[in-house]
Amino acid sequence: MEQVTATLHNHYRETFLLHGATSKGVDWGEKEWASLLRQSKMLEVINNTGKSNVSLLDVGCGYGALADIIKKQELSIDYTGIEVVKEMLEVAKKNHPNHQFIHGDILEVEIGRYDYVVCNGILTQKLDTSILEMNQFAQRLIRKLFEICNCGVAFNLMTTFVNFQSDNLYYRNPAELMAWCMSELTPHIRVDCAYQLWYEYTVYLYKKPN
Repeated sequence: MEQVTATLHNHYRETFLLHGATSKGVDWGEKEWASLLRQSKMLEVINNTGKSNVSLLDVGCGYGALADIIKKQELSIDYTGIEVVKEMLEVAKKNHPNHQFIHGDILEVEIGRYDYVVCNGILTQKLDTSILEMNQFAQRLIRKLFEICNCGVAFNLMTTFVNFQSDNLYYRNPAELMAWCMSELTPHIRVDCAYQLWYEYTVYLYKKPN
């Protein structure tokens, strides 16, 4: 496990052991509505592909919160989650026995391809990692997400357009990131900075025009 992933693993394992399968357990605070909004933003990546059942990989799936929404809304999605924190994954497997869950680091494990790949929260924390190291980690991760998708990916970050920044969070200028994605990965990109969580944003990258 590489250093940034190991640092995040230790942090999220600690919060989960303290607070369990809750919004606080994945360090999203006490506002459950905000967690639900972030999950819904991940699902917005799915477009009308004409398929009756699309496959989706949830990177950093935690205790399976996105799978809860998919089940509640009765969505036709073949869901797989991957997570480095074993304790979270055990809860996800117990609550969702009909879905597949993988224990490991997405940057290190051999994994197949999925129609859509989402990553909710991993790129919002940097903890004590330097900005340079986090930028490099983020770009490796985003490149990997896009490499294993057939249709598109979604991920979120903290925006630099705020009046206060916390040392433990990872802020990335949306314009700068959009330029990198368009030059390195795809011109088919959408950035959503307009939802109620004004201090963060969600990026959608597609293999073809959406």
